[in-house]
Amino acid sequence: MTPLKTLLNPRSVAVIGASEDQAKFGGRLYKTLLQHQYDGAVYPINPGRDTLFGLKTFPSIDATPQAPDMVVMALPREKVKAEIAACAARGTKAGIIITSKFSDAGPEGLALEREVVAAAQEHGMRLIGPNCLGLISPANKLVLCSSPALNVPSLIEAPIGFVSQSGALMGTLFDRSYGMGIGFSHCVSVGNQADLELCDFVEFLIEDERTQVICSYVEGIKSAPRFVELARRARAAGKPWLMVKAGASDDGSRAAYSHTASMAGDFAALKAICERENVVMMEDPLNMLSLARAMVRYPKRRVRDVAILTTSGGGGAISADQLSHAGIDLTRFSEATKATLAEHYSEGQAGNPIDIGGRKSDARPDLGVVTAEVALADPATDLALMVLTTAPDVPGFTRQLADGAERPAAGGKPTLYVMLPGRVAEPARKMLVERSLPYVDTLAEAMDILRGWKAWSIHEEPGTPQRPAGMPATEVPADGTLGEGPSKALLGRAGLPVNQERVVADAQAAVAAAGELGYPLVLKVVSPDIAHKSDVGGVALNIADADDLRQRLAAMQASVAQAAPKARIEGYSLQKQESGELELIVGARRDAQFGAQVVVGAGGVLVELLKDVAVLPAPVDAASARRAVDALKVAPLLRPYRGRGALDVEAVVDAIVRLGWLAHDLEASGRDFEIEVNPLKVKLAGQGAVAVDARARIGEMGEV
Repeated sequence: MTPLKTLLNPRSVAVIGASEDQAKFGGRLYKTLLQHQYDGAVYPINPGRDTLFGLKTFPSIDATPQAPDMVVMALPREKVKAEIAACAARGTKAGIIITSKFSDAGPEGLALEREVVAAAQEHGMRLIGPNCLGLISPANKLVLCSSPALNVPSLIEAPIGFVSQSGALMGTLFDRSYGMGIGFSHCVSVGNQADLELCDFVEFLIEDERTQVICSYVEGIKSAPRFVELARRARAAGKPWLMVKAGASDDGSRAAYSHTASMAGDFAALKAICERENVVMMEDPLNMLSLARAMVRYPKRRVRDVAILTTSGGGGAISADQLSHAGIDLTRFSEATKATLAEHYSEGQAGNPIDIGGRKSDARPDLGVVTAEVALADPATDLALMVLTTAPDVPGFTRQLADGAERPAAGGKPTLYVMLPGRVAEPARKMLVERSLPYVDTLAEAMDILRGWKAWSIHEEPGTPQRPAGMPATEVPADGTLGEGPSKALLGRAGLPVNQERVVADAQAAVAAAGELGYPLVLKVVSPDIAHKSDVGGVALNIADADDLRQRLAAMQASVAQAAPKARIEGYSLQKQESGELELIVGARRDAQFGAQVVVGAGGVLVELLKDVAVLPAPVDAASARRAVDALKVAPLLRPYRGRGALDVEAVVDAIVRLGWLAHDLEASGRDFEIEVNPLKVKLAGQGAVAVDARARIGEMGEV
């Protein structure tokens, strides 16, 4: 099979439907191909013309002097199959189908799309699309795209590869990027991915020596295992992979059964994989490309601590706040740096942020140069954020900062310019473009870029998950919904601590069981029809004695009967009440694409309120589990606080690891599943953690 590297660098191209009419796809595409000086043979296919823009035309693909390496077409849907079959039979290696209304238009279109692919594959021809906008390859001087964004004097070549599942978005981003001086090695719109798909092009970019950073706009992943493999290959090759994923708000469709399903939905599962493999997920595609440009300008630089240089005290304060919200630290300047800055700034103005307006009255005229050099020379500074506001000479001062940042003492460290002014900063923006220096126009854009850069910078290679000593292979229970007792039994066999319980039918049996367990106790309704017991009055805590037990049971029966009159009541669970300093939720599920996942987060009644969770692919190593716990919003509550000692984080980590292996075993057995422990009560350090409520669902893969 012809390598994609060869397919994307054809020595001859046929444009089927070529025209001089710029109102037509074929006309714009053909003109753009010629405009950007493609140096291979071009065969315009148009039976109604002898020449187009001075080139001889051909009535059909069979009439060309030789089989073209690549064909591109924007024909009516009903003509595509026959044309592809003719091209494949002629010996064409690859084709781009701009035409839409295939699988994107329903079952009939999908069937035709498959026939088109089969016609190509019969002769080994590969396809891009259909329903795509084509290819832009400055590295190969090849433009097979009809977007009006390509109507520019020349292409900007830079080692940034971009694969997009949206053609219109690719054209829009090319247009915006061009104005900011951002170039590309290759841009590909993959469309319906009927044959060649996103991962094929990512693999090409990993292997392409002219690409240093990979960007992608993703709507769906066709092969999860291949996606993971390529993420690891990109990492091994030292090529950052940045991604914007559409559909981040989709929490999945199985939320009705458990919190676990809603918290580890499709997007969360992908996000967990990306975090493990260091594919940096970003919110805005233009910011993604700006980060790529910065990473190309400053290859392999890591960003954690930032120095702010600004022409406005207010701008510095707001920037510091924004960095704090983004989880990015301000550089703590060394005493030597402070002393040097104090030579030029008024008392109290030599810290970070640096307000250049706070200069001494006799400050030197090139203060911007000196300040940038000194701030970047500090060993703790990873990047200088230059926040420019409206001032008498924005272009001149921006140039000073750029000059200072490029002095040898600054160490070649990254800079990012935030050009807050409008028209008065246009000359400064032009200068930054000429010097290939990254800039944005808002602090929000800068924060998105810096968040992504820091995420890439602090990534730690995942360890090899180790099965806890003595943990047996999971005995897979029968399919169905497991109540609290069977769920806890499943967890207990995996080594997770669970509290004692007895299931009783009435008050007399409850009092007898209470004598065995000892007070205080917890009482819970047992019903396969009640997902969240506290919502229907099905939980009673701190039961002190037999009389209290009888009264609380009667009140529970009345409350459940009113709130859930049709629920099947299988009894009442009487449990030894466990104390704990913090309640967490831990859970597991199988994602349809990425497999077994583990969830940990704030538990108890705070689950929906805080939505403070981390999702991890399973099985998980202890170090990754610990990092996930440390990143939770409730993590400070696990540490010593006001005379109370630290909580047992190691017990939480052990529970996550064990649950991860349980999830792994269930998936390996071919089972679909959801497991939820809420709450896991965490005790003081050395005292462990205990699961006091749990539920599970086991089924065939593919069941919901």
